[in-house]
Amino acid sequence: MNIIKVEVLPSAGSAILPYLDDKLVVVIDVLRATSTMVTALANGCQAIVPVLTAEEAVEKRWALPGSLLGGERRSLRMEGFDLGNSPFDYVPEKVGGKRVIMTTTNGTRAIRAAAGAKHVWMASFLNLQSVARAVGHKVEEEPDLGGLVIFCAGTEGRFDLPDTFCAGLLIQELGREAELNDLGQAARTLYGAAEGHLPDAIRGSEHGRRLVSLGFEQDVIYCATCNILPIVPAFVEGEVVWLTDL
Repeated sequence: MNIIKVEVLPSAGSAILPYLDDKLVVVIDVLRATSTMVTALANGCQAIVPVLTAEEAVEKRWALPGSLLGGERRSLRMEGFDLGNSPFDYVPEKVGGKRVIMTTTNGTRAIRAAAGAKHVWMASFLNLQSVARAVGHKVEEEPDLGGLVIFCAGTEGRFDLPDTFCAGLLIQELGREAELNDLGQAARTLYGAAEGHLPDAIRGSEHGRRLVSLGFEQDVIYCATCNILPIVPAFVEGEVVWLTDL
């Protein structure tokens, strides 16, 4: 078994990105973009188109008739948008068979920043085990892969505990020897400390407290739930889709 090199990045505001062209990048935004994307795909959403700004989202909809606008700023749905960033917005009767053009404060920025990588996947606690297994298979299938980059979206350009917990669990679930950067080692340690009380640890984080104060406690509890959606979302030709050829 080859030792895999794993680099964890702290936020979508990371000043210097590593060379990504030969890497598998896994983007994590637990609260809430990647959790919401996984949920949307599980509920029949055709694809999610991540964009950087509300203006870009509105413009993109002209090219994709019938698509929905989704996303948030400061955790709240934007005026004129069909959906916010709560996974509970993305129910089958709203998103089934549709594309959603999405912009969020952190998650869609991280996806777009990683777009030049060889592979870009999305993880959350909801689908963590499926992503870990897929990463293991990909490492074996592609011996020339340059390593794994776990790209935590963070919160407004800063370090975020929920994303880091999730990165730590992904490292643990890989079940193989890994060469970790310092944040990778810290993520594994932090997840180990929170493992027995993960929902409370996520609720008590800065981002978790903010969402609870805004009435989204149900979102926080749901996003802290592990391994209920066996889906690997991938960024392919500008869209996040359910990766089925694993």
